[in-house]
Amino acid sequence: MTTYKGAAVLLITDGRQFDTDADLTKDSSGSWRGTLTFHDQALMPVLLNVDDGHVLVDGQPGEFIRPDRSDWTINSGSPFIIRILGSGDAPF
Repeated sequence: MTTYKGAAVLLITDGRQFDTDADLTKDSSGSWRGTLTFHDQALMPVLLNVDDGHVLVDGQPGEFIRPDRSDWTINSGSPFIIRILGSGDAPF
């Protein structure tokens, strides 16, 4: 599979877990990247400072970094979206 779009779980270093929608792609070299979308704007203060973590897709973990914490997008009433860059095997 070279793409995944669907439900996932974000695991951050302090052990907290957050439900998210993932839109992930993998290239021919196995490198992967994508976006995580959060619909609960109350999570924004926590998620703004996430530098790395794991994303679970159907129970499979994928480690990632967030290369730019200023890349997030949000509008009033809209979801909070961050970009991630895989740093290991893809979880899909």
